[in-house]
Amino acid sequence: MRGASGAFVLAGRIGLVAVPAIVLSTACGASEPGTRSRPEATPAAVSTTMSTTVPVPSATPAPAALPAAADPEACRNADCEVEVRQGDRLRLDAATGLDALTVAALDQGVVRLRFEGSSGGYRVEGMNVGVSQDCVNGRCRTRGALTLTMDRPARIGDIHLRLTSVRPDEAVLAISPS
Repeated sequence: MRGASGAFVLAGRIGLVAVPAIVLSTACGASEPGTRSRPEATPAAVSTTMSTTVPVPSATPAPAALPAAADPEACRNADCEVEVRQGDRLRLDAATGLDALTVAALDQGVVRLRFEGSSGGYRVEGMNVGVSQDCVNGRCRTRGALTLTMDRPARIGDIHLRLTSVRPDEAVLAISPS
């Protein structure tokens, strides 16, 4: 059936579909009167093979996400690598000699840590180290602070601290026993 605009109109269960006559004649391989069509331009000469490519997963597994300092068990045994932000507090097992490490400041690649413990006589190495100890009735509490950078690790007692990466608002802190 031909419509008013010169297009063929096909009616079916779905509805009316208008297809311009030029599209139908081109799709069917018809040529202008008085010209010969080239065999490679006809539908019989055109390959209709379709190729589908299925993505193959990479053989390299994605790196495991590091625990956040908010995870209460992240570094309990003082042997971990953890993402930290300013204000994060890592609770440690009493057997490590430290009770907690707190990220006091994180600015321009420098991390300032505060630490607390119930053991006396820590050997503390690092930058900007400050340590104080209060003893009452034979029970001593040690508090201190130190600074870490990527090229300057630290040590508190038998625990080594180093930064493996630093970003503007977070750092990756590696803690390991000696």
